[in-house]
Amino acid sequence: MRTAFSRLYFALACLLVLCGPALAAGERALTSRRGVVAADHRLASAAGAEMLARGGNAVDAACAAAFALSVVNPAGSGVGGGGFMLVKPAGAAPAQVLDFREVAPRAASREMYLKPGLPKNASRYGGLAVGVPGEVAGCAYAVKRWGKLSLARVLAPAIRYAARGFKVEHHLAAGVAWKQRQITRYPDLARILMPGGKPPQVGQRMRRPRLARALRAIARGGARVFYRGWIARDIVAAVKKAGGILTMQDLAGYKVRTRAPLHVRYRGRSVWTMPPPSSGGVAIVMALNMLRRRALEKLGHNSSRYLHLLTEVLKHAFADRARYLGDTDFVKVPIARLTSQAYADKLLARVGKKTLPINRYGSLDKKRASPRDGGTSHIAVIDKGGMAVSVTSTINTGFGSLVATKRSGIILNNEMDDFSAQPGKPNVFGLMQSEKNTVRPNKRPLSSMSPTIVTKGNQVELVVGASGGPTIITGTLQALLNVIDFGLELGEAVARSRIHHQWLPNKLWVEDDLPADVRQALKRRGHVLRAVKHPFTAVQVAGQTRPGVVAGASDPRKGGAPAAP
Repeated sequence: MRTAFSRLYFALACLLVLCGPALAAGERALTSRRGVVAADHRLASAAGAEMLARGGNAVDAACAAAFALSVVNPAGSGVGGGGFMLVKPAGAAPAQVLDFREVAPRAASREMYLKPGLPKNASRYGGLAVGVPGEVAGCAYAVKRWGKLSLARVLAPAIRYAARGFKVEHHLAAGVAWKQRQITRYPDLARILMPGGKPPQVGQRMRRPRLARALRAIARGGARVFYRGWIARDIVAAVKKAGGILTMQDLAGYKVRTRAPLHVRYRGRSVWTMPPPSSGGVAIVMALNMLRRRALEKLGHNSSRYLHLLTEVLKHAFADRARYLGDTDFVKVPIARLTSQAYADKLLARVGKKTLPINRYGSLDKKRASPRDGGTSHIAVIDKGGMAVSVTSTINTGFGSLVATKRSGIILNNEMDDFSAQPGKPNVFGLMQSEKNTVRPNKRPLSSMSPTIVTKGNQVELVVGASGGPTIITGTLQALLNVIDFGLELGEAVARSRIHHQWLPNKLWVEDDLPADVRQALKRRGHVLRAVKHPFTAVQVAGQTRPGVVAGASDPRKGGAPAAP
């Protein structure tokens, strides 16, 4: 019998086969002298490029793309969710982090999902799954602090798409069809996604007039109307109707957080990435500290020796992710030790020619193990002035909580499931975590989102990030290694075959185009392989290819496309 994790991987693999084009391993990146935007929907990339053409910078472009995704890619992200932004100003200035992750409502508690009579999936669907959204506050803050354009200008493309309509693409059509039965149980969501009572067809025009009205209100009144005005009342009413606990006080009290990024030197470069409550940044730094001790190019790209080493490194990183990480505003996390070279060397010394028993990578009391989930959108931007932005946003799983607002047409997140919601039970991805990620009021749940920027000297070499739950971490890391260690062109770097291992469950997921001889060699080293057509991660990248020229590439697995002004 398949595990829940296996079933989910199978379902999402089928979904991506339906909604994505064939893998184009030789696909080249889009180059430009005026900046570039890479997102997982062509209209979102175009919205960002429009800001660059109008004199905006990378922050304006990233936020315009994020707002556009709220309209055209409602399965993965939107104004009903939150995210992380990594901003690298031009020149020698260090990168800066903006955390606009959702938070738990004030009435939330550690035991809230253990009460008798609650559905088993109460943390995933319905009103109790909804955390306080942060995306509007985050983008409004970013545009005011770093941008050149007004918030109204940045919102203009999203408003236009929502009001005039847009053609449904494969990803949305397949996503609605896949969740049709669940969507029909939520009339306000069904009214948005299936206005004729049936899933939309590819090429069909979809309009979102209620969301257009809400976005216009935000353009006129700023984030305040979302957190204190009629949109806030609409959100609270929808959540209450669906059995949730989010209040007007929760929305009014939401605050973005600025944080110091994690930083590591790798192959003569500076790698900037996300601190907790992202788990991805710590895992990526741990992995790079281990991998820097080996000459990866001599092992050969996607050879069995390289993939064995990478898998062992990932097992160690994910085991520590499960044991130690949480929101540092609430719990102590040993970041300095986990990201130290000495600790990496200690872990690397355990890596041999064969894999080890799973408890040799770490242990976690399964009575305290807890679920986590994921599913997102990523945007990578570089402008002509050299500023770079890497931003990952999410409403968590496909179409979030399935709760939608009546008047404003906003699809709300299910980020509460990213906490250790039901102690003792791994989530649908099989991820295990510690008590450090249990629910508390105003706490941010742990996330795999891993926006990352690589600089060499004062120049941005790579902007990278991904969507797809825990595969965000492995997808982002492999794209980075493809560029830095193996010298692949950006389009090739995101299209090449990838693997995924997250410690538990003890399975090595590989894309089915990995050669049979490599698979057999990995099995001989003790790995338990599971081949899939497409893991559910999609990577977006941008980078400087030569002085004055930038490039962007979108992962063909999800059908996105980069754009330039």
